[in-house]
Amino acid sequence: MGELPPLHEEPFPELRGHASQVTVSADGRWIAVSSVLHQQSRVAVHRADDLSCAHLLMFAMDAESIAFHPTLPLLAVGLDNYDEYDRAGGLTLFEPDNGRRVDFADPRWGVDPVRWLDARTLELTFFRVDEHDEYVRYASRGTLVRDDWLGLAPDALDLTALEREPLDPEATDTYPDQPGSPAGPLLAEIAERAGRTYDGLGGVRAVAGLSDGRVLATRRDTAVECWAPDGTLLWRVPAEPRAHGTRIEVAADERTARITVPGPDARARTDFPLVSTADGTVLDRPSVPFSAALQARTDGVWAIRDTYNRSIEVEPPTPPNTRFFAPDGTPLGGVQEPNRYDLVPLDVRRCPELLYGRRGRDVVALDPRTTAETTLHSVDAPLGPAVHTVDAEGPALLHGRKELVRRAHPTGEIAWTRPLESEVVALDAHDGILHALCADDTLVSVATTDGTVLAHRPLPPYGLLSLHAAPDGTVLIGTSAGRILRY
Repeated sequence: MGELPPLHEEPFPELRGHASQVTVSADGRWIAVSSVLHQQSRVAVHRADDLSCAHLLMFAMDAESIAFHPTLPLLAVGLDNYDEYDRAGGLTLFEPDNGRRVDFADPRWGVDPVRWLDARTLELTFFRVDEHDEYVRYASRGTLVRDDWLGLAPDALDLTALEREPLDPEATDTYPDQPGSPAGPLLAEIAERAGRTYDGLGGVRAVAGLSDGRVLATRRDTAVECWAPDGTLLWRVPAEPRAHGTRIEVAADERTARITVPGPDARARTDFPLVSTADGTVLDRPSVPFSAALQARTDGVWAIRDTYNRSIEVEPPTPPNTRFFAPDGTPLGGVQEPNRYDLVPLDVRRCPELLYGRRGRDVVALDPRTTAETTLHSVDAPLGPAVHTVDAEGPALLHGRKELVRRAHPTGEIAWTRPLESEVVALDAHDGILHALCADDTLVSVATTDGTVLAHRPLPPYGLLSLHAAPDGTVLIGTSAGRILRY
């Protein structure tokens, strides 16, 4: 597989669409940005001249608080695991000129924020929760004073021995605003000065390729958008602020696409607009007043299933909780399952049937007109992402979680299994090749007939979200960063 230029090639893709804080070095050469997802934080250090990423620091704690030294090329990072019962944190000092990193731990306190008061003094604010009462919180502050901040040894600082002043954890001035917040507008300004653009909308949760090379994708504030093969944005269907499309089902003739768009409060509404792929015209916009998931057959028949997490304050949706529709949106029928967890839709792509899991064991097909249920076979564990295919060995379901599996369809007989090194994020198949997007930032491609590994490609660390094998065989990968990779 050759590589094509990515679509929506914004700077700062290492942030995965989640920029928390930004700080610039005193000499203007370095830009550091924190990107925080719980226990999956990273700090990207970019060159200011071309916005390329020089260093990517990874942390198993929240690394939101960052600050450059007022005169030296030295970055301080405050760490906090935010564990209510086993609090821990620390301080990382990083020198971008030479890539030197040194970490100092605090086994009982989280550190947030960090601030340079002057060239000699680094201020740390500590936070923790009482180990016996989660409603009792403690905060304190201490300063580290040194003349020599570069090249420190791993034992140069002992955070646990630092003298600290107790603080009121509820006081508004306990946690001062950090420089560079909010991060998004500042990154947009930095990108503009470098002749680039940055909108930070990210989050390509669904992607789909068309036969003429165009690509449909979803992002934040966007139900769906369409890209030309040369990277030109052709049209865009907006969504309400911070809402986004989550699934794209393209009709067999490729003239329309059905999109899943949760509302700003996903519990209260889900839209399923039918969009013209020619120009983005919304032809129909059915909606339900609750969260729902979309499935579709290859003939365009589609179904939704209530996915709302019940609470005593909210009334359940009007029955049925599984509903079937013709391609044009005409209702066909529905099923009311008293215990909705007994009948769960399976995430199967390119399938001529609507498949469900019955009580976690049986794979069943539902007829959308009669709602008749046909049990196909039983499984020992959830299938995970799956795709239906027909090749020289006949029809099959290919699925995977920690391994790839081929099952004959509809009998369920296992033909082969292929172990993987990481969890499957998404699957798709085209022309006898199964593509598996994996959580360790790799794309594994195997033969559908026997599981032979054809390619194992490392991917950039942009946050892998979605996958689609286009009609011409191009593999499209949607990322948290907003870039759409093409292979």
